[in-house]
Amino acid sequence: MIRMESIADQARRLLGAGEAARAVQLLSQAAQRGDGQALRELALWHVYGYPVRRDFAMARTLFERGGQVGDKQSALTHAVFVAMGAGGAADWPGALALLEKAAEKDPAAARQQELIGRMELNPDGTPVSVPPLDIRSDTPRIGTLERLFTADECAHVVALSRPDMTPSIVVDSRTGKESPNPIRTSDGTVLGPIQQDMVVHALNLRIAAATGTRVRQGEPLTVLRYVPGQQYRLHHDCLPGESNQRVLTLIAYLSDGYEGGATQFPTAGIEYRGKIGDAILFANTVPDGRADERSRHAGLPVSQGEKWISTRWIRARDFDPWGLYPPG
Repeated sequence: MIRMESIADQARRLLGAGEAARAVQLLSQAAQRGDGQALRELALWHVYGYPVRRDFAMARTLFERGGQVGDKQSALTHAVFVAMGAGGAADWPGALALLEKAAEKDPAAARQQELIGRMELNPDGTPVSVPPLDIRSDTPRIGTLERLFTADECAHVVALSRPDMTPSIVVDSRTGKESPNPIRTSDGTVLGPIQQDMVVHALNLRIAAATGTRVRQGEPLTVLRYVPGQQYRLHHDCLPGESNQRVLTLIAYLSDGYEGGATQFPTAGIEYRGKIGDAILFANTVPDGRADERSRHAGLPVSQGEKWISTRWIRARDFDPWGLYPPG
């Protein structure tokens, strides 16, 4: 069956052809008529800041309107915006109410509601409790947490990430040419504010509680998949020349049933392979903010099966996740 081109498709085609003014006019008119896909696309353009001005409050309003006219993805994204406080005040109970309404007609929303319903949460969405940190090394500072995520939560993150996994690459700053990453040979994706859902936001709140940090200090959750032969060679998580440094890293293990793939800290003499839902937390810096070279680590090669992990890098100060979407 041939799919009819939507107004949003037409607007994207016009934009790609350099006709930005016509694209915006077409999309805006359709949004005013209550076209759900047009409302969602226009909201995304306001998030990206191209070809319209970046305006998160407007994006939040457009996602809300899209959800009201029956666009399921708009409804879910609106709930995330309300939960995390994008374009307006953060309101966890309000976000839950939006999710509950969406769940009446959307199986994806119902699944999120089910998973969140099993979590023991405070009224603001933070967890009532988190697993204790088992210290494995003082220098460098390394600890582990058992069952930080449930198996169902891990499966949800994997399923959400799987369609968007791409090979790890590096870009030559001189030529712009892409090539396979020689250090990290995995596939990965980033669950940024647009890609994440209410379950991921709740897990990010749990990570913040487990690490004693604010949720806004964390970068978006990065999900990596390693198949046999793939690895992450010895490296450091600090970013050269970065003033708001990655002071902590938390890695949660999302799968089991693979061989190899341990996380190795040569200086500390530690090789850790968490069970599904377990996590490892380590400091990347010393107290004065300099990189702690002793925290260099590697993801050893996987020999059998698929290894899935999620990583959240935590900064010294609040991090702006919208920087992932530079205007234009």
